[in-house]
Amino acid sequence: MTEQGTDTEPHNPIRIDPVACIRCMICDYVCPGDIIHKKPRNRDLPVVKFPDECWYCGLCEQACPTDAITIVFPEHMLRCETPVHSLLGVTDEEEPPA
Repeated sequence: MTEQGTDTEPHNPIRIDPVACIRCMICDYVCPGDIIHKKPRNRDLPVVKFPDECWYCGLCEQACPTDAITIVFPEHMLRCETPVHSLLGVTDEEEPPA
């Protein structure tokens, strides 16, 4: 894990644009997983300290006043190969709940 907010390693779910980010730290405040942290110096970008604990909820992205945050989903999350009815707990004989 690196200490850069703009980390482009595949496992980092949060990308922070260093030009657009105003360092307001709203992302840190709204993050339910508490994975975003402020670096010691005031003008540094926020740091994604625990990328493996990201919930991919998107709250940081939605709350950012300058749209500096992008959530990056890993490939395995984008390829949903599980039938939707099984996610709903419905067997083949039943109809999905209305």
